Amino acid sequence: MRWFNFGILTFITLVIQVSVARFLGLGPHNIMPDLLILLAVVLAFRGANSQVLIACWILGLLKDLFSQAPLGGYALSFGMVAMLIMALRNLLYGEHPLLIISLTFLGSFLVEQMVLAISLLRGEPAVIEYGGLTLSIFFSALFTGALAPYGQWIVMRFHRQLGLPRRRAYTRSSI
Repeated sequence: MRWFNFGILTFITLVIQVSVARFLGLGPHNIMPDLLILLAVVLAFRGANSQVLIACWILGLLKDLFSQAPLGGYALSFGMVAMLIMALRNLLYGEHPLLIISLTFLGSFLVEQMVLAISLLRGEPAVIEYGGLTLSIFFSALFTGALAPYGQWIVMRFHRQLGLPRRRAYTRSSI
């Protein structure tokens, strides 16, 4: 991975997340897409193992710094979801849009649930209404998943600049 170009893409994604995505918020709970997890899922689906974990950890740390969640919660959960996607990517065949949509939905939902669990364990008073938060997390993950093919298309337009392979390498395990 080319880290300078990754930094530029991350900065652009963060600016769009903080500025434009707020205007896309729907409903009374202001449900909006999470572009940082979308970028993390696409990188975990495409990149080299060790570099992807570092990149996803950096994306999670940036989300920690720009949210009210406990510091390190997003960094830990982004890394864990990246490890899950890297474990699953050799089992999953193809690059169909439904695959990236479902991986992004699953990743976004799991990240937010892990951060919510960390907040509950720390006794945060802001997470009293668990049911309402889980419903808004579900719809936010759905919104993020719906944008996943577009996010993958944008990232793959810059695959050379980021140092990502053009096509995923499929490995067959002998069972």
